[in-house]
Amino acid sequence: MSFFSQTVTIPVWFLIMMNVIVLLLLAKLFWLIYRYKQGDIIKEEHSDMVVWKIKNRKPIAAPAKPAENLEKAKKIENKDELVKVLKIMLKEGEKGVMMQTIADRMEANIANAQHAMSKLVDNKMVDEVVGVSGTKYYLTQYGKDYCRRKAK
Repeated sequence: MSFFSQTVTIPVWFLIMMNVIVLLLLAKLFWLIYRYKQGDIIKEEHSDMVVWKIKNRKPIAAPAKPAENLEKAKKIENKDELVKVLKIMLKEGEKGVMMQTIADRMEANIANAQHAMSKLVDNKMVDEVVGVSGTKYYLTQYGKDYCRRKAK
């Protein structure tokens, strides 16, 4: 008997599981392609690597009471929070910082850190890079220059 003439039994649950996994991966792939065509995902080529950035990313925050929102907004508007983030970014150097690290070092919750970071990203002081391990934030040249000017 040859190898090809023998039958191999494959359990039905295995076939169903493999089909579900393939369908989920295809759905994710088509969703990413759709977002790329819509302009939500941008491809940037640097010297020897390709970086994919997500535009219009909105942080997910838990809803809070209106009075708490006003207090948090007043805290974040304070420049001290932004200065703390810039100091953390300056200390970390070129390796990039994740949001959880920033929140831990600021001794604040992630929502406050995300709000402060979004202001810095909007002001082009910090770059947001989405990678396999998560989103990392890097200090831009403008941010470094700003820190040097304020240090004098």
